[in-house]
Order: sequence, then structure tokens, then C-alpha cells
Amino acid sequence: MNALDALPPPLGSLFARVLATKAAQRRQAAQKVNEPGAQAAAREDSLRALEAYADELERRHWPVPRQIQQDIRLHRALCQLPRR
Repeated sequence: MNALDALPPPLGSLFARVLATKAAQRRQAAQKVNEPGAQAAAREDSLRALEAYADELERRHWPVPRQIQQDIRLHRALCQLPRR
């Protein structure tokens, strides 16, 4: 059993989406051709995944890990989006 299996649904799938969007963002950043629009889209996808995961944790009255909070703030700043 891995760590994702230990999380109650839908937290496992939400966290898996966080990991997948971060991996996609890293792949996009590693591309030899710099496409700002694609990088921005990857960051926004990652932000949406992070926010969905944090929202579900808050809905359960569980603490949002500090690293998730920091990642959300960073992505909002990079995407130039206001705080919710």
C-alpha cells in the first residue's frame, strides 16, 4: 500500500492530481523551446489542483500542510491571481 492509498477518497485522487500537474509543469519548464503560454497554463493547472486539495482538507476541518499553502501563494503570485 502506498501513501495515496492511505488517503480517504477523494483526497487520494486530488493529491495524485497535484503530483501530476507538478510533473507536467516540470516537463514544460524543461522544454528547449520556451512557450510562455504553455508554461502559464501548466502553472494555472497546478494552482487549481493545489486549491482543490486544500479546499477538501479544509472541508474536513483538517490542517492544510504548510508546503501546500506556500505552493498556493507562489502559484497565485506567478499567475498574478488575487487571493481567495
